[in-house]
Amino acid sequence: MKSLAAYLRNIFLSMRLYEFGRHNYVDPGVMIVHPEYVSIGDNVIIHKDTLIHVAAKEKIKGRPIVKIGNRVHLGFRCWIAARLDITIEDDVGIASNVTIQDYIHSYEDVTRPIKDQPLTGEAPIRIGRGTVLGANVIVLPGVTVGEHCMIGGNSVIAKDIPPYSVAVGNPARVVKVYDRELGKWTRVE
Repeated sequence: MKSLAAYLRNIFLSMRLYEFGRHNYVDPGVMIVHPEYVSIGDNVIIHKDTLIHVAAKEKIKGRPIVKIGNRVHLGFRCWIAARLDITIEDDVGIASNVTIQDYIHSYEDVTRPIKDQPLTGEAPIRIGRGTVLGANVIVLPGVTVGEHCMIGGNSVIAKDIPPYSVAVGNPARVVKVYDRELGKWTRVE
């Protein structure tokens, strides 16, 4: 049974988010900046110290920028930073300390600190149904991770990962794929 505090937190979130499903658990200490651009499905768990930060490139009301599907599990201290579009499909597992960011800072002007330069390079990110991102994974702008993928801890995903793959490393590379004809996972040479 949920605590009264958890129940009240869910009511508060349901009033502020673009959409907030049923039977969710959001730990205290989760911060959502600009919640009106965040949609969360049903049966989602978000652990403490997670930050979902939306700095919308175009402030269009009535359209979520961060979309989290049903039965998603976000581990401790995750960071989701969005300007354009981040979609996390149903049944995705995200371990602790994962960063998903759909933009970068400009750095071209050497007369200004990078932190003071505009945000740029926005490109949508999609994490496919049933995928798991291991601890400390970083997902860069413009990446699609296919469904039912396993991404090893500490990987940096800089390019698309096809469905039914195991990927590891920096940059992440596919090391196994599911072979439907053989009915088993096979190593990629």
